[in-house]
Order: sequence, then C-alpha cells, then structure tokens
Amino acid sequence: MNIAKSIKKQLAVAGKKVYLSDGEWISTPFKAVVEQTWRKNKTNFEDTFTAAGLASADYFIYIGPYDRDIMSLSENCVVIQDNDRYCFKKRERVEIAEGIVYHWGILRRLRGAEINDAG
Repeated sequence: MNIAKSIKKQLAVAGKKVYLSDGEWISTPFKAVVEQTWRKNKTNFEDTFTAAGLASADYFIYIGPYDRDIMSLSENCVVIQDNDRYCFKKRERVEIAEGIVYHWGILRRLRGAEINDAG
C-alpha cells in the first residue's frame, strides 16, 4: 500500500467529517483533521475587533487527504466542519517521490459577517 492511501485511512479513523466550499460548489463529505493551534503552542497570530471588543482570532491546523486538492481552489474557499467555517491562511501539498501524500494548511475560523462573505 502506498503512503498516501495509508494516511487517508488514518484520517478516516482520526479525522472528522468536513466539506470544502468554493463559491456555489460544495464537495462531498470526507475526513480530515482540524485542530486548534493554541492547544499545542498557545499561538494567536492576530486580534480582531468585534462588537463585544477585542478578540483573538482562532487558528487551526488542517490535514487532509491527498485526493482533495485544496491547492486548486480559489482564495475564497472555505472548510466547513459541523457549524463552523474556516478560511485558509496558508496551504500546501506534502509530496514525496511517489507524489502527493496529503495536504495541510493553517485555517482561521470565520465569524459573524465573514461567514456570509465566504464560500
């Protein structure tokens, strides 16, 4: 079995159901890992102003299967998990000699009006 398929099987066990959305298009559901970064290193990269005051943006790490190409989507694409929507701040393919083995990225949770403007 190749590495990409092995990782995809592991994501099916450890991941949660997510969708990709880009404009009017929404993908079929698949399993990926979306984990908040502060749980690992207490990192919040930027603050935002809300009606309630200053709030820290929520950043997450995305790890998805090789066959869900996040690189081909527009800058306005979003990841949907449960009732949350996330935009990519950074995204990359992870490749070895046999090709793409998985995709990863940094996500920011969308709030309020951002949700209506995205995806």
